[in-house]
Amino acid sequence: MRKLLALSLVLLICGGLVFIATNSSSTQPQQISDIQEPNPTPLALGSEVVTKPNSSPAAPEPVEQMVVIERTDWKLDQPLQTQHTRLKNRADQGDLQAAYMLAMNLRFCSTAPLDETDLDARLQQAYEYKDDGVAIADIKERYEFCAGINQQQRDEFYAYLESAAKAGYVAAQEEMATITPELFMKLAGATDLERDAYIQKREDFIQLQLFLLESASRHGSIRALIRLSNMFHSQNYGEQGRAKSYALNHLILELTDDNELQSRYSWFLQRRHSELSPEQIEQALALSQQWFAIIKANGTLYLP
Repeated sequence: MRKLLALSLVLLICGGLVFIATNSSSTQPQQISDIQEPNPTPLALGSEVVTKPNSSPAAPEPVEQMVVIERTDWKLDQPLQTQHTRLKNRADQGDLQAAYMLAMNLRFCSTAPLDETDLDARLQQAYEYKDDGVAIADIKERYEFCAGINQQQRDEFYAYLESAAKAGYVAAQEEMATITPELFMKLAGATDLERDAYIQKREDFIQLQLFLLESASRHGSIRALIRLSNMFHSQNYGEQGRAKSYALNHLILELTDDNELQSRYSWFLQRRHSELSPEQIEQALALSQQWFAIIKANGTLYLP
């Protein structure tokens, strides 16, 4: 019975882990349509590691031998208009880093004034609130950086971000988790759908976020692990949420040597220990070690 329960919990948590399979030959943005789930590839179930045909399991590496990956510094030094065509061409040819950089800069511009009239209105509002100068400086900086980029171009950030994320670009997968379902529905032009269709499209987007976060976490993204832990602890994303969160918190402690994170997640483990049965804790720890082995086998680490 215990083995069956353990297998059940593993299936609940690891069932969503997938390799994001997509055609990365082009990241040309399309009109946002119904989300297609990435094709899943089974990972570890129980004590077995399922691998692709004609391949051998990668030997796990000690954490200290894992490669720490630095995220791309996406912010441009010059106004976006001067680099927009170059980045767009590279992204449309399948360059995932270019797609990510373009998406991030376009998203940065999504809250910038569109023209001088919009700029004057926002500055006037800031002056009326007796702003100390920080907001005013930010408004001006964004306007100057984003000048010449129209609203349609700015809204394309999502298409490029999703494309890079589905193709496996970890930083893009992390960023996808910061998009609220409400923003997605607005960008998709789906705010006026009938209730059932609205709920389904919103749920499809949330499931995509979970898939992408799990993919990023499999490659050692501590940000993704933190986000997943928070989502599961809310108990709004399937059964056994607290147990999943406990397993992920334990994994975060295994991977980080940051003192603040160590202190925070040690405290979380203590708090949540009383919320779980001894059997759930045993299963969660077993799952955490299985997930840890997957991360070590991939050999990369993305620090917070």
